[in-house]
Order: sequence, then structure tokens, then C-alpha cells
Amino acid sequence: MVKLTNEMKEDIKKVRILPLATASKAGVPNVIPIGIAEIDDTDAKDDYIHIMNNFFLKTIANIKENPKVALYIWSPETSGCIQIKGDAVEVTNKGDIYSGMTGRVGAAKPGLPMKEIIRIKITDVFNCKSGPDAGKKIV
Repeated sequence: MVKLTNEMKEDIKKVRILPLATASKAGVPNVIPIGIAEIDDTDAKDDYIHIMNNFFLKTIANIKENPKVALYIWSPETSGCIQIKGDAVEVTNKGDIYSGMTGRVGAAKPGLPMKEIIRIKITDVFNCKSGPDAGKKIV
């Protein structure tokens, strides 16, 4: 059970580009910049992050082979630095989550392909700010 703090949610909103790391089944890593991500905190036990697949190639192939992902959250405007690890539990181009997100994204950034939504269940949050607590699990 992982729920983000309000401060973490605010920090995620402040970051314009979120690096998303994936790896193939064979362990070949891939990192891409994500510009469209939303937090879903409506579940009582767990928080999710939804990301929009507009131009994924290796990333979507990796997720289908190995659902483990990591996001890095930091900018000069954030209160700290965190790493979020999670499982891509759903890849879909149907349903309420997809419709809602494509509606918001399409209004803000028309013309994007909006192929599908990747629903990431957050499993761990780690501190990545330098110092004695670097690398320690927060949630």
C-alpha cells in the first residue's frame, strides 16, 4: 500500500519533464522524458500515475516484457528529490481513465497521437536528495 504525501503530489505537478526508466526482459535499460503524467489518488489503498503514450517505441516494448518502471522527480522548484518505483499494471486505449486523460491532453495539446494510457501502480518511493538519507525508502 503506497500513498503519496501532498508535498510529493505537488512536486510531481511542478516538474515539467519526468524521466521514465524501463528495462527489457533481458535487462536492457531505456530512459525517456515524459511530459504528460497525472496522479490518480482515488483508490483507498494505493496511488497510481498515468502516463500518455504518444511516441513510445522501446518503452512500450519494455513495459510489455517487464512491467517494472521508475520515475525521477526533481526540479529547482521542488521541495526535494524522489524516485518512484512501480508496476505498469495496465496499458489501454479504452475506458474512463483513457477518455478522461485524452480529453484533458487533447484540449491542452491538440494533435498528439494519444495511443494509450499506461497505469502505473506506485510500489515504493525513495529519497534521492544528496546526504545521509540518499537512497532511503520514504514510503
